[in-house]
Amino acid sequence: MLAENYKYKAFISYSHSDEKWASWLHKALEAYRPPKQIVGRETPMGRIPERFAPVFRDREELATSTSLGEMLTESLRASACQIVICSPRAAKSRWTNEEIIAFKRLGKAHRIFALIVDGEPGASENPETADLECFPPALIHELGEDNELSDVRSEPIAADARPGKDPRQAAKLKLLAGMLGVGYDDLRQREVQRRQRRMMVLTTAAFVGMTITSGLAVTAYLARLEAEEQR
Repeated sequence: MLAENYKYKAFISYSHSDEKWASWLHKALEAYRPPKQIVGRETPMGRIPERFAPVFRDREELATSTSLGEMLTESLRASACQIVICSPRAAKSRWTNEEIIAFKRLGKAHRIFALIVDGEPGASENPETADLECFPPALIHELGEDNELSDVRSEPIAADARPGKDPRQAAKLKLLAGMLGVGYDDLRQREVQRRQRRMMVLTTAAFVGMTITSGLAVTAYLARLEAEEQR
């Protein structure tokens, strides 16, 4: 199915302990508008839209559920991509793992993206550091023929927003580049050009404003001089 045929551009999976990150990402993605030059372009992920919205984040109904709810399962089916907010809390979260498995069972494993916010990738390979693992088991293991997690490991596509890694803006663009099917460097350069154009417009507007203000001030000053001469 093409991306434009899905109801949601993305489904955010996260531990409730990382709700602040989920809230930020949700707002940042829905506020994003791809550069006009690439809107409508066909990519392996589908046609690039004018807006990256809506994005699904609401999981309040899980508080009293004992299994992945029907509404949530339908939302996973209706989402073009899945973003997993990765942390030691998410790695231990039953719901986060179940959502990843459900998304993979829909045949969309290649549309799963990760945002690391805490912990260490691969830490579970060492018993002494296992508690620091940020990737949920469902994210780093492929499904077997029985549609259950196998021992075959997979490498997640991840942006890294931990301190000292990618700034939030860069992490957001890396996720968007993957979900839109464009190169990160291309998208980043277009964002730089867009900011430069906006700055030029603001600078020009400020200059025009100052020119008009100065002109009005000079006119008022000359009018005052003329009035004084006529006294």
